[in-house]
Amino acid sequence: MLRVDFYLLTQHHLDARLLAACRLSQKALQAGQRVFIQAEDHSEALACDEWLWTFKAESFLPHHYLGDERFIDAPILIGLATPPQADGVLLNLSTRQPQGLAQFSRVLEVIDNADTSKHKGRLRWQHYKQQGFLLEKHDL
Repeated sequence: MLRVDFYLLTQHHLDARLLAACRLSQKALQAGQRVFIQAEDHSEALACDEWLWTFKAESFLPHHYLGDERFIDAPILIGLATPPQADGVLLNLSTRQPQGLAQFSRVLEVIDNADTSKHKGRLRWQHYKQQGFLLEKHDL
């Protein structure tokens, strides 16, 4: 059964969501999982790409942004829609319902404190609940 974890942020700016994405991605990699990060748009995907390079001065999280039309197999993939090659953990930064959930063992939803983000997050929670997925909520 698919497990879906919702991470609720107290802030509503992009940097807070990207910091959470980096921390969650690092944790998944340390557990031996691959990660696909679904970004809201091209601009957010590029910002996420930059954050993964500079997240920690002493390390970098190996990743590839799929927006440049070529595929490089990396432990962390960033894109706007689920590629067929993705598996492991899906980390959703977007307000869209992710597709291709059968490819993943776990979904991480990062929800910031903006009204739109919270509303769409509640709709995704209801969708996952209707599917019978295991749901957890974490306040960050």
